[in-house]
Amino acid sequence: MSKILVATLPKTPDGNDPNDHRNDTDYLSKVEIKEPVSALDSLLALSSTNRLTEMEANLKNDVYVFQDLALSGQITLFYGWPNTGKTIFFLRFITDAIRDGRIQAGKVVYVNADDSYKGLFTKTKVAAEYGFHMVSPAESGVSTQEILDRLENIAKANQADGIVILLDTLKKFADMMSKRSQADLYVILRKLIAKGGTVIIAGHANKHKDAEGNLIYEGTSDTMNDIDCAYSMYRMSKPDDEIQVVEFRREKDRGDVIPKVTYQYQKGIPYLEMVKSITCLDAEVADKLTQQERHRELKEKYEAELLFVTELLRVNSSINQTAILKALKEDTDLSGEITIRSLRSALKQLDGIAWTSKRGTKNAKTYALIGQEAFQYKRATRG
Repeated sequence: MSKILVATLPKTPDGNDPNDHRNDTDYLSKVEIKEPVSALDSLLALSSTNRLTEMEANLKNDVYVFQDLALSGQITLFYGWPNTGKTIFFLRFITDAIRDGRIQAGKVVYVNADDSYKGLFTKTKVAAEYGFHMVSPAESGVSTQEILDRLENIAKANQADGIVILLDTLKKFADMMSKRSQADLYVILRKLIAKGGTVIIAGHANKHKDAEGNLIYEGTSDTMNDIDCAYSMYRMSKPDDEIQVVEFRREKDRGDVIPKVTYQYQKGIPYLEMVKSITCLDAEVADKLTQQERHRELKEKYEAELLFVTELLRVNSSINQTAILKALKEDTDLSGEITIRSLRSALKQLDGIAWTSKRGTKNAKTYALIGQEAFQYKRATRG
C-alpha cells in the first residue's frame, strides 16, 4: 500500500511562484518531504506545554489594572447593591492605572450600558480627560450583542493584547437567570483573555442579604464559576451621608489580590471631584466603621425585639432568658410582631451591643443593659 506524503516546494530566490523553477537546476534537492499530520499530532500541537516560555514571560508582565484588586489577563467581577458606587470606583481605579503607566489609555474601553444620557456625558468627560474610550450601545445605536460580537472579532484578529474592557453592568450583556446566556458571554470573554486582554465587570447583589449578613450575588452560579476573581462591595454608611464608605471583600481569586480594603468618597460635589475624592482608609479605622455598620444593621433588623427587651431590662435591672421569653408569651399585643425564635436570635446577636449577659444561679443566662450593672453597683456603694 502506498503512503501519501506532503511535499513542500521551495520558493525561488526572487520569491515568485514556487512552481516556477526553470532557472534552478537543483530545486529537487530542496523539496521537503513530510509525514502527514495525524489526528493525535493535530491535538498535541495545541498544547500549552509548547509555549511555556512564552506563558512565563506573559505572567511576568502581569499588572494591577485596579490596584490590589484586579489583575491583567483575568475576568474580575465587582458586585453590590445599586448606588454602592461601582461606577465611580471603576473610573477612579482605571484613571489611576492610566496615570501610573500600568496600562495604555488608548486600549481601555469602558462599555457604559446602564446610564442616562446626562450620566453618559459626565462620564465621557472623565474618559476624555484621561484618554480612554467610553462606549454606550444606546448612544452609538448598536445592541449589546453587537458589542460582544466586536469583542469576539478583536480576539479572532489577535488584537486583544493589552486591551482592558469594562462592562457596566453585567445584566445588560446576559440574562442573569439563564445559564445558557451567561455561558455564551463567558465563551467570548475567555477568548479575549486568551489573547492577552483583561475584562472587569460591574454586577448587582440581591436585595436581601443571607442569614449571616453577607451579600448574595444576583444571578446563577455560572458567573462565579467562570470568572477569575470577585469582590462584593458593602456600603458602610447611610445612603444620604455626605461621606460614603464602601468595603471591598474578596469572594474568589486566582492571583495575589487583597482580601479586604475600604475606601471613602465625598458626595454632593461635581462628579469628577467625587471621583478624585476617593481615598483608602487605614485598616484600623475601616474595621471600626465596619463594626459600627454591623451593629446598626443588627439593631435595625431586630428593632421590635430590641425595644421589647430594653423595656424589660429598664424595669428589672437584670433578667434571665426564661423570664424574657415568658414575658413575650404574656404580651398579647406583640404576638404577631415578635416570635420566640426571633427573640432568641436577637438576644444572641445583640449581646455585647445592646446588653451584656452572664451565667447566674443554676447556670441560667441573665441579661442587663450595657453599663446598667455598673450603675447599680455605684448607686449601691454610695447609698
